[in-house]
Amino acid sequence: MHKYKNIFFGCAFILIFILITAVTWIYSRIDSALPIIDGKLTIYGINEKVIVERDLHGIATIKANTRLDIAVATGFIHAQERFFQMDLLRRNSAGELSSLFGSAALNYDKSIRIHRFRDRARLITKQLTDEQLAIIKAYTQGVNQGLHSLKSSPFEYLLLQQDPVEWQEEDTILTVLSMYLDLQPAEGKRERSLGLMKAVFSDEVYQFLNPKGSQWDATIDGTTFPSSPLPTVPWPSAGTNNSNLSHTANIDYNSEKFPGSNNWAVSGKLSHNNSAIVANDMHLGIRVPNTWFRASFEYLQDNKPVKVTGATLPGTPNIIVGSNGDISWGFTNSYGDWSDVIVLETNADKSQYLTPNGFKNFNKYKQLIAIKGQQPTEFTSLETQWGPVIGENHLGQLLAYRWVAHDSQAVNLNQIELELATSVDDAFVVAAKSGMPAQNLMVGDKEGNIGWTIMGPIPVKIGQVGETPVSWSTGENGWQGYLSPEEYPHVKNPQQQRLWTANSRVVGGEMLNKIGNGGYALGARSQQIQQRLFAKEKFSEQDLLEIALDDNAKFLTPWHKFLQDKVLTTEQLANHPHWQEVKQQLTVENLQATTDSVAYRIVRNFRIALRDILFSPLNEKLTALDQGFKFHALRHQMEIPLWQLVNQQPDNYLWQQPQDWDSLFAKALNQTIADMTINQDLSAATWGQQNTTKIAHPLSQAVPFLGYWLDMPATPLSGDSYMPKVQGADFGASQRMVVSPGNEAQGIFHMPTSQAGHPWSPYYKKGHRDWEQGNASPFLPGETKYTLHLLGY
Repeated sequence: MHKYKNIFFGCAFILIFILITAVTWIYSRIDSALPIIDGKLTIYGINEKVIVERDLHGIATIKANTRLDIAVATGFIHAQERFFQMDLLRRNSAGELSSLFGSAALNYDKSIRIHRFRDRARLITKQLTDEQLAIIKAYTQGVNQGLHSLKSSPFEYLLLQQDPVEWQEEDTILTVLSMYLDLQPAEGKRERSLGLMKAVFSDEVYQFLNPKGSQWDATIDGTTFPSSPLPTVPWPSAGTNNSNLSHTANIDYNSEKFPGSNNWAVSGKLSHNNSAIVANDMHLGIRVPNTWFRASFEYLQDNKPVKVTGATLPGTPNIIVGSNGDISWGFTNSYGDWSDVIVLETNADKSQYLTPNGFKNFNKYKQLIAIKGQQPTEFTSLETQWGPVIGENHLGQLLAYRWVAHDSQAVNLNQIELELATSVDDAFVVAAKSGMPAQNLMVGDKEGNIGWTIMGPIPVKIGQVGETPVSWSTGENGWQGYLSPEEYPHVKNPQQQRLWTANSRVVGGEMLNKIGNGGYALGARSQQIQQRLFAKEKFSEQDLLEIALDDNAKFLTPWHKFLQDKVLTTEQLANHPHWQEVKQQLTVENLQATTDSVAYRIVRNFRIALRDILFSPLNEKLTALDQGFKFHALRHQMEIPLWQLVNQQPDNYLWQQPQDWDSLFAKALNQTIADMTINQDLSAATWGQQNTTKIAHPLSQAVPFLGYWLDMPATPLSGDSYMPKVQGADFGASQRMVVSPGNEAQGIFHMPTSQAGHPWSPYYKKGHRDWEQGNASPFLPGETKYTLHLLGY
């Protein structure tokens, strides 16, 4: 017996020893992946000494004599802090995620490979100017030395059992192309969906479902377009019946997120300091680490000091949004029409397609997709002279895709010139020659001028190109290059001394004709920002921050009244006595998306449930005709016909279920309340309960126990989609910035998560609480806490 005890204890000791050794080894590997933030380091590519200072929050100030040394140092610290994030961005647009995550990413990679972005990135890199190529080379050199200077690979690769792959010059281009995938449609879903509706519905039905304007329009030039009237005849068609329609709708209460942003500016005539003030919050999916990395660059240009501060995008060498003492600038996604779906006319076996010069063979591109733990798979894509083949329409016709992102004009480094711009006019010049996903540039200068323009390439279109797919076979329809800088739309110093954009239509007339409509947001956010801007005649930075944090539900106020007046009627309350509590909850004067509001959640979710129930037959029928139809791509514009239908309550919409309007409203409200009261009383179903953050690291979603160390705390937050304070569980303001050029010391900057990508970093999660609570944290870096000297050989 004693012998067995000794064996048992001996084995237990060995197992404990192995476990301790393994834990110690893993700990040391993770600890060794921490960035170097203090001391001296010699690296290749540095011409003269560079100083990298970090404050308590890890915000970096990079001081050098040349812009090339700034690029090397930026690459170095990006790699040290965020290499895994950079790796995901380049793999995302290259269609190479399967090599990291295995077959789970294969279908996504295939959908991206049709764009051949790595090939295009290599071509773009070769076409850069000598100056821009030098910056990318310097940045790439810095990235790879930053990676190799870590004592071990970033911890994510340890968990994935992979080795990181060095950065290449083309990968910076791929990073920008990844932003194209975030900000512009990669498959033409909206255009394909509109094309199907136009093909199967009468013109008055199509115009009703695709309105040009609404009561929410809030353009900076005052242009308005009316919504379309209700169809006068039974629709969708006189012979339509409901016999094949299901009687359920899948309600997605979290379907309203919309990649975009808010920005606005007031001129020096309205500011407290006679300089312009610019505000910007860019709305993206939020995860750990955050999209942006805060930095300040200090260097010499023509023997003159340059200081520019703002947010960088790891993977690229420049400040994306920020301020340089002379100008401040920010972006919102423009949602212009930067792509087109083309109906191909083919021969019988679809081996050729018709062009203005006759039939042509498709170009075939064979690609190998590496898959972690498996043999690589071969993938073949077809391309036309206009772009890749993306599928078929409901008639079986092949479709091709023409997209700015496929052209050499898509990406360049001209945006770096904003660092040296001294006026709104200078910024307009830079905007008109920059290669990036086309954005609404909002810019103000220290002289008090403000301006708006599009920053990014704008294609010139001819013929019936734009809203729905058409054939380009005759040459009458197509693109003819890009706008020249002189032709770019812009607005400077409008009479109202205020400018604003929020992903909805910004202008009308000839400027709109140049930009087009790629799926604008409803104008509710723009209108609320506009109203706040006209409520005062003098503004400070704090005043503009308060607009960014506005969670008043102006958009849902009519729905609040609709519920009270048209749904919770005396008759309906008698039929549904459990609605008395709903009525009681809705007796609030000012509807706000606050965390403790039950009323807001009821009104918001009722509207979504009603929309999805009302239009689910339309969605079902059209999806059955063409799997390319995506109601989700049209959901925001459907608010306009939805409001008309529920208020005018016509009897000629044949796909309505149930066909009695009161019964439809009751169904939507009962569904809403049932979903809100699962295992709880209605009084406990607050908006904060539904709108609790889930800001996670990509790996914690696959290995949940890692979330304890990696993820941000789950916090109920106010705000929602149709208001200035855009906030969802994992979506919202990826930064908030309010800054006046020349007065950066009074500027404000918020950013979720933190600067750090490593959970043991001394500034991991620092700054996140300010973002949650809307505290006016400073725009400029604070007092230096850590100093790293980078020396050249």
